[in-house]
Amino acid sequence: MNDTVFPAPRPLTSSTEPSPDRPAHPSFPSSMSGAYQSLASKHPHAFYRLCLAVLCERWAAFMLISTAALMLCERFGFPQADALHLLGIASAANYVGSLPGGYLLDRTTNGRRGIGISSLILLLGYTTLSLPYRPALYVAFALLFVGHSLYKPSTQRILASLYATGDSRLEGAQVLLHITANIGAAGGSLLAGMLVHHAGWGVTYASAACIMSVAGVLLWPSQTNRGCSKSSTVDAPVRTQIATPISTPNSSQIIAGLTLAMFLFTLCTAQAEGALLLWSKDRIDRVVLGFEVPIAWFLAFPAILVLLLAPMQLALLPRLKRSIGTSRLVALGLVAAALCFAVLLPTTLWTHRVSLAWLAASLSFFVLAELLVAPLGLALLLRSTSPRFIGVVTGLWYGAGALGYFVGGEIGMLWSRWPTQRVLLLLTALPIVGAIVLATLTRQPIANPTEP
Repeated sequence: MNDTVFPAPRPLTSSTEPSPDRPAHPSFPSSMSGAYQSLASKHPHAFYRLCLAVLCERWAAFMLISTAALMLCERFGFPQADALHLLGIASAANYVGSLPGGYLLDRTTNGRRGIGISSLILLLGYTTLSLPYRPALYVAFALLFVGHSLYKPSTQRILASLYATGDSRLEGAQVLLHITANIGAAGGSLLAGMLVHHAGWGVTYASAACIMSVAGVLLWPSQTNRGCSKSSTVDAPVRTQIATPISTPNSSQIIAGLTLAMFLFTLCTAQAEGALLLWSKDRIDRVVLGFEVPIAWFLAFPAILVLLLAPMQLALLPRLKRSIGTSRLVALGLVAAALCFAVLLPTTLWTHRVSLAWLAASLSFFVLAELLVAPLGLALLLRSTSPRFIGVVTGLWYGAGALGYFVGGEIGMLWSRWPTQRVLLLLTALPIVGAIVLATLTRQPIANPTEP
């Protein structure tokens, strides 16, 4: 769920790769043991500071993400269509911003400068957002865009500097960082839901600023030169996970299909983070045992589900790649994204509020799509690309994500203009078509043990 956006893959898959000292067909218990053993590997002290800082940064970010649509509508009086349009543009900008941000950071010699400046800018952004004035809203969004554009690649630079090229602990470190980010996403969504209801918008975003300040304090003293690698810090994590590119004549088709998959996945993500939340406000019976579930908590559910399913994914992935193939798993992820909206179609037959279980089922399919499309798609993309074009192709991947968020914002506007059934049918059809196109473009033999 919008976990950290780095110019390196989210490698939920790396630590389960077959090796000479691992059975070719591991049983479920041994695979699960291997996954946890990788996560438990000893890491530098600075890495744990980085994890805590990312947790705080994601906590603050999801205090905004989980309430942004409601905040624009209820606090500042935006029409629903305009609110979703603005959120689509903001999300797209944050996706694109990490690329020039990483480029600028690559040109600096002082590693402390990027993380210090970005932490301060994000702190100012959340503080400004606590003010109840519309001009302050635009200033805050601009500050948050600049801050995230620098903060995300800065944390990746720190991670790269802690591990030498080829260090076997790097895969486990990135998995731990991904899990930490989802803990922050869940915590931030839960806290924001309570604060908005009991304390108001100003206190909610002021609290986000306080939590962001903790992230800055945690990372600032860790930017000393502790035997860091002098290689390119942004590219180092990518290089350690790149094997020989797939030697097939259709590599360009694979890249095109995966780029389409990323576009469609982020288009669906934009709906889950905006339009679905507003829809649930009007159509979902949120009262459980006399307690009304805050809307912001609905974004905590996917993050918690990722935490529960990620270890299982690590354990089952080698077997799934051998029997199904990575590209087909990504295509199945798009099918899961389609089911995220298809499962809601029956709710359009009734005019009364429907059970919370409908939304839970929808978000569960979304989590399945996230686990299959985001990490596996990027891993296969890197395998299919010549090393000298990794930067360009990675930029294409995140550019597709930015376009997906932008188009997702445009589609979000249709929820207030079209019948809900028509919007859900459109959102069901688009990923299905994408899955068919991806399967056609990436048609190849079943994955072998060296495939990501």
